[in-house]
Amino acid sequence: MKEIRIAELRAEDPAGSGSFYLVGMPIVYDTPTTINDPAGEYIEVIRRGALDSADLSDVRLFYGHDVTKVPLARTPRTMQLEIIPAGLQMRAALADTADAKTVYEAVKRGDLSGMSFAFKVAPGGDQYDPATNTRTITKIEKVMECSVVAFPAYPTASVEARSARQAGRKRLEDTRAAKLLINQILKVRLL
Repeated sequence: MKEIRIAELRAEDPAGSGSFYLVGMPIVYDTPTTINDPAGEYIEVIRRGALDSADLSDVRLFYGHDVTKVPLARTPRTMQLEIIPAGLQMRAALADTADAKTVYEAVKRGDLSGMSFAFKVAPGGDQYDPATNTRTITKIEKVMECSVVAFPAYPTASVEARSARQAGRKRLEDTRAAKLLINQILKVRLL
């Protein structure tokens, strides 16, 4: 009989103190790509809206789908996923670890620029057209992980490195813009 022991594990700073950020698009809608499968090659397309009801609550970020390594980030604390019109956008704050620094530097240099993902298709969420040898995915049930990879299945899936300074500057600009908008709204109401 299999036995499992559970212990609590904590970190003093759950979001990490690292200043390394990765931003990318692991899933791009409506982009045909060739999938090389042991059963043969076929075209695959993920349709816009396929993620609309997908479970994105517990997704991990890895390098090269290596789930034997400590994740580089995880939703919702150190990685945010956002469904946008083009697909799934990812933003991850990496910890100050050797593995994270290696991946970050490789992305920054352009040695790594692709992303990949592991997912589960919802029942009835895909169709195959033998005439065009195309699988169309219309409903993804769950995204399990995203990975920074050297050779993505979807060449348009991308990742880029951002520094903490850039991220901080963007937050400051966003805050200033929000304050200006609030002041304009308040002026109109006072008149």
